[in-house]
Amino acid sequence: PIKSSAASDVYKRQVLDRRYIGDIMNKEFLQNLREQIKAGTVTEQEPMNKHTSFAIGGPADVFVQPATREEIRSAVYCAKEAGIPFFVMGNGSNLLVSDEGFRGMIIQIGKNFQAISVKDTVIEVQAGALLSRTARAAWNAGLTGFEFAAGIPGSVGGAVAMNAGAYGGEVKDVLLDAEVLTQEGEFLTLTGEELDLSCLLYTSPSPRDT
Repeated sequence: PIKSSAASDVYKRQVLDRRYIGDIMNKEFLQNLREQIKAGTVTEQEPMNKHTSFAIGGPADVFVQPATREEIRSAVYCAKEAGIPFFVMGNGSNLLVSDEGFRGMIIQIGKNFQAISVKDTVIEVQAGALLSRTARAAWNAGLTGFEFAAGIPGSVGGAVAMNAGAYGGEVKDVLLDAEVLTQEGEFLTLTGEELDLSCLLYTSPSPRDT
């Protein structure tokens, strides 16, 4: 069969991308990464269909599941130092991954960062906790204001990043503060006002507009 020039270019690009990643993602890099990730796990050629709600996606070159906040920082540092593309994911809700997989490193925080604790009228939640579980925890504690999130798929970290909302409620309305990892590798606690989430909300059209 004859391939079109466009398809051929895409194929060549994929081959070159794989060779490039293969060159820099060598044994030394993987050894260094595994030395940093002791409590968590590091796997190669991990099928992403095992980690997405749609059960789709080819293999990620490297798949990291950190177990501590320091391991998250270490994984990001290792990838940036080696010039390797990386993507931080939660629980894979509504995440589309190509059948070709991901050339680089996936850092999944959904598995090991799901803790939810209630202290008086404040809920402390790790980034990997599901919104539905968090909403139920609030309801069980007799707290109101988070009901809008009960039916939203995904985790708290992603919800904060995109200011998720539904039924007139938004994350910015209930968020006191969040701990973030900066580009420089520093952990900071920022208030909701400092995060300025109001500009991130995606507003879906109302029924009368569709």
